[in-house]
Amino acid sequence: MQGPILPVLGSVPIIPHTFSILFRLSGPRTWVFPSFSFILGYVVGGGGQLSQIGIGIAVASLVTAATNIVNAYADRKEDATNQPQRLFWLGQIGSRQITASLVVLYSGAAALAIYLGPLFTLVLGFGILNSIFYSLPPLRFKAKPFASLASFSGALGLPFLAGLSIRGSLDFLNPMLWLLTWFMFTYGTVKNLPDYFGDMKAGIRTSATIFKNVRKAVLFSATLLSTPYIFLVGLVALGFLGPIYIADLALVPLLIFILSEMLRAKDSAGLEKAHTLGFFYAISFLLFTLVLTSPTLQSLVMVLVAYFWALIVAKISVHSRVEYRDWEKQRRKKP
Repeated sequence: MQGPILPVLGSVPIIPHTFSILFRLSGPRTWVFPSFSFILGYVVGGGGQLSQIGIGIAVASLVTAATNIVNAYADRKEDATNQPQRLFWLGQIGSRQITASLVVLYSGAAALAIYLGPLFTLVLGFGILNSIFYSLPPLRFKAKPFASLASFSGALGLPFLAGLSIRGSLDFLNPMLWLLTWFMFTYGTVKNLPDYFGDMKAGIRTSATIFKNVRKAVLFSATLLSTPYIFLVGLVALGFLGPIYIADLALVPLLIFILSEMLRAKDSAGLEKAHTLGFFYAISFLLFTLVLTSPTLQSLVMVLVAYFWALIVAKISVHSRVEYRDWEKQRRKKP
């Protein structure tokens, strides 16, 4: 006896097709940032239960997935030039299914947060508001260059604070909190570079388009990206962080290589490639800092899992950003 037949979109069943698109729009590689910032905050705060780590990772991933979906839906005007394939994916699933998915993601995160205590839930509440209004009106932080970077920095700052909160306190003066927040603030300038030309065409103000040409935007971003190391050395010199964290300077050669790639890039595709390299550099800073904080086999295994996840997502090309912009090549071929 044949089972029920799913409705289809083309030759693909709607339900699996929808989940596949939502997964892609949720930006799975970016889940590493809040998940491991949470772990780092949890470890710094003295936590050690694997069950709480697992719940924290799930909450961080759900909220980040929702954030990326909201952002994709809100950025349809820019994506008509920058990432037109996202418009196609959004059109395939429709606004009702997008809304339903966001309700599920945010509700799931809120339900899980209850198990980690009221302070964690409080921080999560701020995280959800930041997630929504990063892209959506009336606040739409990303429409203002400084507010955009400040909001984006919450992708590391808020999860770290949430990790600290599980032990029953919110330490806003923790030096690691400020280091990670500033690091993410500077990294936020990199993600705007590949979209420079499309954002300029759409009249969107970002940390890149405030400059009259992309070369100046790249130089600004390159300069800003070096400042977390100055901040780091200052925190160590003043005794706010242990000397072990000077080992983070081992990542400077990788940063120099990425900066050279950014400066050599001549178009959006080249800047997107530099952005992808920058992503792996950024998670390396976070993961290496975790290992320095907790040099255990457990931390090493989690770091390897994080790299495996990021590499798999990149390998099978399920991230919502496209590095090789084929539509731009097609435009150049037209007479």
